[in-house]
Amino acid sequence: MDSASLEELYFATVLELADHRGHYWRITPTLLEGDDASRVLSPHTEAFILTAENPESAGQFSPEENAAATASLAHELDHASVVVRACPGYSLESDHVEPGFALLANPDDAPALRDYTMSLARSYRQNAIFHLTSRGLGLIGVLRPELQGFREVQITPSSSPVTAA
Repeated sequence: MDSASLEELYFATVLELADHRGHYWRITPTLLEGDDASRVLSPHTEAFILTAENPESAGQFSPEENAAATASLAHELDHASVVVRACPGYSLESDHVEPGFALLANPDDAPALRDYTMSLARSYRQNAIFHLTSRGLGLIGVLRPELQGFREVQITPSSSPVTAA
């Protein structure tokens, strides 16, 4: 898949993230005017979001291989000194939910956390990670450095967390 098509596929992903109070929010990239994502990130200012599934966006991992990769990444994050929240991604047009993780940062630790997240993404063969700030959602290329982009986001309440299908 060419990079432009892959970038659009990434930005067709809806993310879900709980705030520090446990309220769930749907984060939808948009080409329209967006919302301030601060309420989802608080008390932090940004998040780096990654998954371990579907390496290189090739779609060649079995459900069992994807589950094992997710469990491995979760284990690594459980033993790291980082603030992590579950952050699944999904398409509104399908039942597929891909488990993801948001690593939360503040301005003083964001550069190191970005590097750490990119290192994890590289080890799980991910083409890119997301970078959520109050302004919106950025795409940062990892295996495909040319994947770069930004979308504002619409933030809407979600009644309950999505779960893997």
